Amino acid sequence: MDSTGEQVELARWPLAPIPTNGAGAVVVGIKGERAQLGCPCTLKLWEAQGPRTFTLENVTFPEGKAKGP
Repeated sequence: MDSTGEQVELARWPLAPIPTNGAGAVVVGIKGERAQLGCPCTLKLWEAQGPRTFTLENVTFPEGKAKGP
C-alpha cells in the first residue's frame, strides 16, 4: 500500500513460491511511474495457500535508471 492506503500492483520475482523450510529471495518492483506512488509504503508478502505473512513498513523505492539501446 502507498502512504494513502491505496493498494499498488507490484512486479515480483520469482513467480514460484519459496518452499516450506527453504530459503529464497524476493524481488519487487513498481509497475508504472514512481511519481505515481506515494511513499513511504507498506509491503506485505503472503503465501497463497498458507499462513505465513511478512509485513515491512516505511518502504521506499529508488528511482530506476533507464537503459539505453
